[in-house]
Amino acid sequence: MEKWYVVRTKPKNEERAKRNLQNGGFEVLAPKIKYKKFKDGDVTEVIEEMFPGYIFVKFLPSRDYRTVKYTRGVREVVHFGDQVIPVEDDIIEYIKSKLKNGVAEIERQRFQSGEKVIITDGPFKGLVGIFEKELKPSERISILLEGLNYYAKIIIHRELVSSYKEKLTS
Repeated sequence: MEKWYVVRTKPKNEERAKRNLQNGGFEVLAPKIKYKKFKDGDVTEVIEEMFPGYIFVKFLPSRDYRTVKYTRGVREVVHFGDQVIPVEDDIIEYIKSKLKNGVAEIERQRFQSGEKVIITDGPFKGLVGIFEKELKPSERISILLEGLNYYAKIIIHRELVSSYKEKLTS
């Protein structure tokens, strides 16, 4: 019976390995993730491999191991000793359930009015403030920065801010 296995690809060859394996008749899952990232003074949308260097392939090891292992773009089938261990179907189904057209989106973080937040990137990185409100367009928020004896109001892109308690625990 065919099961899902983890396949390690050569660097930056996830798409190549996926395409070659699919052309060989295998079912392949190579999920991607979309998120916003602060780069060069601007927030841009980025789509990357969810598991860089790894894809999931459904096959029967006794029949297909060598074909999968020697497919262009593949480095190896992940194994422990001499054993390849299948991935639970529940895990694959969970990953698939989070994908739209092969891409998962990181959900936008929601803040409560008065919640303590920390700026995680950009020129104000590390500063702590109080979430005030969302602004239109919804990518921007208003926070009150904590000073020594005052609060300064700033408007900032929401992707540059996270919950303060979340940052303390990570």
